[in-house]
Amino acid sequence: MTRTITAELFASLDLVVESPETWHFGWVGGEMLAEVAREQGGASALLLGRRTYEVFADSWPHRGDDVPLARQLNSMQKIVVSSTLGSPTWHNTKVVGFDEIAALKESGEGRITVAGSIRLVESLIAADLLDELRILSHPVVLGAGRRLFDTYAGPRVDLTLLESRTLERGVQLTVHRPGTSHG
Repeated sequence: MTRTITAELFASLDLVVESPETWHFGWVGGEMLAEVAREQGGASALLLGRRTYEVFADSWPHRGDDVPLARQLNSMQKIVVSSTLGSPTWHNTKVVGFDEIAALKESGEGRITVAGSIRLVESLIAADLLDELRILSHPVVLGAGRRLFDTYAGPRVDLTLLESRTLERGVQLTVHRPGTSHG
């Protein structure tokens, strides 16, 4: 059975996706938390790049089960794509190379979700390994920070819009399926 890989990113209206932990919490409400919990909760594994892993591993293991998502994230399998990370410190974590992701999709069951990890998301899209891209656009302009696809150097990829809806406080959820890559 083939597993699917979905990615979820928080973005500002000017498409800044870098360091959402420093700007997006003012926009978080019950509806957004429920959406993120649904996305993470339906996954059997969390796929992260090294930098995002380090931020998450520094934070989530120290949160109690009363914090939304803490129990889910702390108990689920974490897969870190890295060639430089030594021994992972977060429970139930393994480190793989990018070239192992296709095999991960072919092994096991359940959905793999990517949280943050901008460079990893772009690499998955370029390699035709991402099945769904979810973007939660916040009604704020940041003016600075890494933008989605700022450094993308892969092939052209057409996206099909699967869903679009407005959550509380004007946060827009869009769900896209990457389509055919064009050279």
